Amino acid sequence: MSSYTAREQEDILTELQGFSAVEASKFEGTFEYDVLSSNSIEFAKIEVELEELYKAAFADTSWGDYLTMIAGQAGVLRKAAVNAIGIVTARGNGKVPAGSLFSTAGGIRFRTNKEAIIVNEGDITVTAVNAGDSGNVEAGTINLIPMSIPGIMSVTNAEATTDGYDEETDEALLERYLIKVRMPATSGNPWHYYEWATAVEGVGNAKIIRCWDGPNTVKVIIADSNLEEASDTLVQKTFEYIEERRPIGARVTVVSARALPIDVSVKITAGSFDMDTYIKAAKEYLKTVAHDAIGTLTQQSVSIAQLGSLILTSGGARDYDDLLINGTTENVELGAEEIPSLGEVLLSGE
Repeated sequence: MSSYTAREQEDILTELQGFSAVEASKFEGTFEYDVLSSNSIEFAKIEVELEELYKAAFADTSWGDYLTMIAGQAGVLRKAAVNAIGIVTARGNGKVPAGSLFSTAGGIRFRTNKEAIIVNEGDITVTAVNAGDSGNVEAGTINLIPMSIPGIMSVTNAEATTDGYDEETDEALLERYLIKVRMPATSGNPWHYYEWATAVEGVGNAKIIRCWDGPNTVKVIIADSNLEEASDTLVQKTFEYIEERRPIGARVTVVSARALPIDVSVKITAGSFDMDTYIKAAKEYLKTVAHDAIGTLTQQSVSIAQLGSLILTSGGARDYDDLLINGTTENVELGAEEIPSLGEVLLSGE
């Protein structure tokens, strides 16, 4: 299928000059040239806008709000960002009003969900002020009180905060939209369960197994939006969403995919090695594997060749030796409910 392409302003001007019976239109500085030139600039602007409109009108080339509207016409709504939740322990003696703020050193703020009376110390549930993955912070990092709370001396979080997810990306929304229009979900077929599961905010992908425990049983395996293990909260949320929509008689089980740590060890024999850049690239590669592993019924594997290639392209080394993943020189096969997660990256001899 051919697409609409905007013409360059110079080409439009040449065409207008060709239609003109005035020879002076071809000479810069003449009245005729200036009239045609100014018009060609405006026509070129319109053609650029038409080219963008052409792209925006079709899902495969659309983006942002335009893609949101196209998908919405088919009932596929872009999933909003979700605020992370967690528990903090406040120490002191006093009242912590609902809406009180605690913060990390990096400025990520959390708001208390309800009023709490603290005697010596007590736990308080909190929600990240800003929605998104940034609200998922490590244990012990919520330790500041931005505005003084009488009687409260300190705060910390014993466990990491969880279930914060960014707004659904264009790529993820397009994938769900195309599945919706190309794989019709009807009468509780597998695509119906896939559609229900992936509509839940925080779910990144899902695998559906029919008759896994006898007739009328359906198993839904999910990963979160970061293509990592789903929390118990997200699993329950997905189960409840499907329960409201499933056909009568179906028995549904929702579980999280299990993370399989992938440890990498290697000896760099030439050049330097940028560990941080390599870890980032390796995690992105494993996310693509996780997406396919949880989204299909075919067995997936983690490629040692791919992880080795990243040592050179992302890690910056010129050569390496003794590369092992999970202690072997072979690809790591994933189980039906497993997704890969980067474990330790070790440089031998260090």
